[in-house]
Amino acid sequence: MTTVRLYAGVRERAGRARIDVDGSSVAALRAALAKACPAIAGQLASCRFAVDDEFVADDAPVRPGAVVDVIPPVSGG
Repeated sequence: MTTVRLYAGVRERAGRARIDVDGSSVAALRAALAKACPAIAGQLASCRFAVDDEFVADDAPVRPGAVVDVIPPVSGG
């Protein structure tokens, strides 16, 4: 089980800051998050994932105990 931390709009839509899911890669976690919280499923495709404070691709492995963050796109001006 991996605890995934949610931020900004994803956090608001999920109604919580963390979700525990199983997955050995970022792609597996992305799919598990969509299943565990359908309210954020549509947003996940545009989010970046960070594992242990580094942005990673979907094929990146996720070791047990890793810190995983879901970062939605941001804009500003």
